[in-house]
Amino acid sequence: MAVFGCAFDRALFVSAAVAVAGCAPRQITDSGFGAFEVSLAASNDELAVAWYDTRDGNAEVYVRSLDADGHGAGPEIRLTTTAAESFEPDIALLRGAFAIAWYEKAHDGTMRAQLGVWQRDGAPVWSTPLAVSAGSSRNAIVRRRGDELFCAWIEADEQRHEFVWGGWWSLAGQPLGAPARLGAAGDTTYNLNAAIAPTGEAWVVFDARAETRVDELFVATLAESGTTLARISADDGIRSKYPDLAFSPEGRAAITWFDERDGNREVYLAVARADELLMPIEERALRVTTTLGASIGAYLAWNGARIGLAWSDDSGGTYDVFFQPFDAAGRPLEPPNRISDSVTNSLIPAVEPWRDGFALAWDEVVPLPAGVPTENTRAEVVFATVR
Repeated sequence: MAVFGCAFDRALFVSAAVAVAGCAPRQITDSGFGAFEVSLAASNDELAVAWYDTRDGNAEVYVRSLDADGHGAGPEIRLTTTAAESFEPDIALLRGAFAIAWYEKAHDGTMRAQLGVWQRDGAPVWSTPLAVSAGSSRNAIVRRRGDELFCAWIEADEQRHEFVWGGWWSLAGQPLGAPARLGAAGDTTYNLNAAIAPTGEAWVVFDARAETRVDELFVATLAESGTTLARISADDGIRSKYPDLAFSPEGRAAITWFDERDGNREVYLAVARADELLMPIEERALRVTTTLGASIGAYLAWNGARIGLAWSDDSGGTYDVFFQPFDAAGRPLEPPNRISDSVTNSLIPAVEPWRDGFALAWDEVVPLPAGVPTENTRAEVVFATVR
């Protein structure tokens, strides 16, 4: 494997030599303050990133288009301008436009998930709240299926019980039927991930403490015939967290998460037919990491018959990003490779198929000295590509 198509920028962090052939990661934001929760989208010859940024004194959603080598193909564009803070954007590429799902948090703590479309120059096209009632909603994600957008989000009911919801919208912003309730969320359900199967149904993965002792893994589907929900990790009292899911063009499914069942946070990977994902998955999974540090924030993508898996590990004292390719059966093709080696924390890599390899984007976060308020955290977004 080699890192390619990028050049290192030292504006934020100082990196040692990356332990792979090629060039090191490239900083692609210039927040000067905080750029967090990066989302990456790739389509044909287009790349784009979205993140939330605190440079203006308020958390706002930003986007930037990239060229094939990870250089900025346009400026950093601020999309949101509300009095509320805007968090955790998720991006999908449309023809000449961006679709973004995110949530806004008002000063009184009220949260509302949103979906919107902007032209490439940042001109707004439309936006709509993601909610079925007046309850608080958060942590929205968006996926594209042809001329339709699928969104999932977490929403509280009148009793403040939270559930995962999903629904479809046209590219013009019209709802395509009523949203569907997919399953119970928990108070420690902090994010959702989703993929569209080749057969067209939407799959959503999440962790929840929902009639379980601790957080466990759940998979929900939304199709024209209805919804399904399955818990796929054992209710064993040991946390299973932050799953991600992707499908191959042939319909093979890959799922990753981090688990504490071996006494440490370790990344796991399972590859199966789609219908097998609705059954217990842990015994069929490969433990990917074996380090003394915590391995977290695992995300994956298919490129042809290969799976690209990326995660963060703090065995070196700060978190670094690692990458490993697998075949269609879930067998490792190479050992894990360290992609970042910096004095900052390299956190939560997004990964997308790109040409004959994979594109990665993550946050480089400056560790705070003891006693410094977290709102003073400094971070920038970094991009790399790997074969």
